[in-house]
Amino acid sequence: MSCEYCKVCEELKFSWRKHKCPPVFYAKHEIFGDEPKEFYADSFEEAALKFAKYYNEDGDYALMNSCEQVIISDGIKEKKFSISSEPDIYYSITKID
Repeated sequence: MSCEYCKVCEELKFSWRKHKCPPVFYAKHEIFGDEPKEFYADSFEEAALKFAKYYNEDGDYALMNSCEQVIISDGIKEKKFSISSEPDIYYSITKID
């Protein structure tokens, strides 16, 4: 069994015959008023998380220790979300003899 990314929704899929892209949501920063960015997601919440990841991707980690507001639309309804990010902490151990 092989898997590939769908070029439309950019999700990893294992079976192309059964693949159906999730619905399209539109996300925009509430204050900046940028053009809406399109995301394929299964819910408003997932679309907000994908926007947060996209917003942080340019390398400056703009959401680190801050909070922004985003408007998510499915073309009919709109919902507002507050998005932020935190650093991940990884723990490691080493056995000492």
